[in-house]
Order: sequence, then C-alpha cells, then structure tokens
Amino acid sequence: MKSLLLLIASGLIQISNPDLPQEGPFPITPKVFHHPKSVVFNTRPYNMDLFVDFDKNEIESVSIFLKTDAMDKYIEFPLKIIRARYRHQFNPLITPAKTIEYFFVVSLNDHSIYAAPLDENGYISAVKRTLQDPAEYFKRKLSQRR
Repeated sequence: MKSLLLLIASGLIQISNPDLPQEGPFPITPKVFHHPKSVVFNTRPYNMDLFVDFDKNEIESVSIFLKTDAMDKYIEFPLKIIRARYRHQFNPLITPAKTIEYFFVVSLNDHSIYAAPLDENGYISAVKRTLQDPAEYFKRKLSQRR
C-alpha cells in the first residue's frame, strides 16, 4: 500500500481518491542527492547510487522505482546502505532493455517523503537512459576526436 501511495504522490499513477495525498511537489533539498551516469552500456551492470544526509534513525525506507522499455509500470526495489550510499545495481544481462527510467523515494519516520531527481518545481524528473553498445559508443567518441 505504501508503494502505491508513493507512486500516486509522485504523479505516476492517477487515481481519484480524496484520502490520498496530493501529487507533488516534493521538498527540494541537498539531503537527497543522485548524480546519474551519462552513459549506460548494454553489456555491463550499472550502479544507481543515492546519497541521503538524514540520520539513519529518521529513515523509514529508501527505494528506487525502475522501469525498462519492456515494462508498463515502475517496479519498486527497496535499497540498503552500501559504503555510505544507497545502491541498486541494474544488470542488462539479466534484465535486457533498450532504455531504462528510474527515480528514488526516501520516506522518513515522521511521514515526510523526499524524492530524487526533481525538477526546479519539486516534481519528479525520472532519469532516462538509452543503453548503448560499448563498441559503437567508443567508435563514435573516437571519430569525434578526429
């Protein structure tokens, strides 16, 4: 149920129910930070890291919502801390995809919700990446240098 509320709050699912929270905006804060990689290869695992600057005792849950071009809906993956960051590893060899989209949601014990990445108005701006063939990518990069 909590996952459904987070998806509704993020505006990704439209359900008309007066008891559900309004969709966004989420608070914009440097306490929740994600820097996406510019290139994702279709032959290598891709780490999606989220840095959260809240005390561990304040955090109820941290999740990534991910979907590929083969999926209709986002799937929630709960995250755990790995080396001072929350990490999800996407492996295109296990889950083949041409494109991926994802965003993060942090829920605190006081029922506040934070998300990343956000646009300038505080609405979720999901990261969208096209998986690239590494050989083709580096051929293009090499030809651009010449």
